Amino acid sequence: MMDRDLAQFPGWQLGRAAQKQSIARRDLLGAMARAEGAPLGEPELDALTWITQEWYEQGLPLDGRLSFTWYAMGRDLYGGGRSRWEPGGRIRELMRDAIANLHAVVITLRSVNVLSGERAATLRSKVHILETVVDHEQIQLFRDGAGSSSEVGALRGETVEVTVAGWLVQQLLEGPLVLDWATQRRLAGAAKRLWYELSAREGDFEPCVLGERSLMIELTDTFYGLMNLQASRERDNRVALTSAAARVVKADETYRAITIERSGDGYVLRAIKRSPQALKTVASPAGQPARQLAGVGR
Repeated sequence: MMDRDLAQFPGWQLGRAAQKQSIARRDLLGAMARAEGAPLGEPELDALTWITQEWYEQGLPLDGRLSFTWYAMGRDLYGGGRSRWEPGGRIRELMRDAIANLHAVVITLRSVNVLSGERAATLRSKVHILETVVDHEQIQLFRDGAGSSSEVGALRGETVEVTVAGWLVQQLLEGPLVLDWATQRRLAGAAKRLWYELSAREGDFEPCVLGERSLMIELTDTFYGLMNLQASRERDNRVALTSAAARVVKADETYRAITIERSGDGYVLRAIKRSPQALKTVASPAGQPARQLAGVGR
């Protein structure tokens, strides 16, 4: 589950490039969006997706408050859901840093008033994602080398409490983006970023042949920036995007093909989604029904 505006937010820094504390990028409509105060990388994207799913499963609390354990988050994000899995020190650090960054970052969403829902080119909203985070001091002490591993181990059943920002709760109530958790965990880097972008644009796909639907996106410097592909040569970015597209098709059975094609003097990305009938005949990669990040599509 994910807010649609955040799924398309240009400030995510996925991939191996060094992350920046503050970043400004244009979205596909030309508006400048910013993330300031903390980086938003893959751990933060994964953690936010997991937290919004937990918010849904805990009854959609209107005040945005929810609680969970580090163990539960780590098991789902890094342990493959295994019941006897134990998070190591590096995993604990990744999770704690991700939550801290989601609390610290201030993002600027352009062309929207998140309080009223109004959309206009001149609007901008500066917001936090998590308003509060309450956890245990021993985890920070252990990370800094001053805490006891036994005390931290005892926190397996202890809770972390967070408050999702009110504007985000409102947007989720109006209709979140529904994602497949198993597919999300199989993707990384530009492939994951592309998958989020295409998922958020589900309503833009148009009927083509035999019940299939397609979407075409012009490849520009702005789009490469959204994918965090920043090579100096366009060809290198295009090659990286082609590889990312292939990984999405391999991971997500709903896509029949995602190709990069010549169009006039430039290139376009063409994504083709299977028909509902064709999907029924495609076996799940795990051989079992996919678990959805539940919610109501909008």
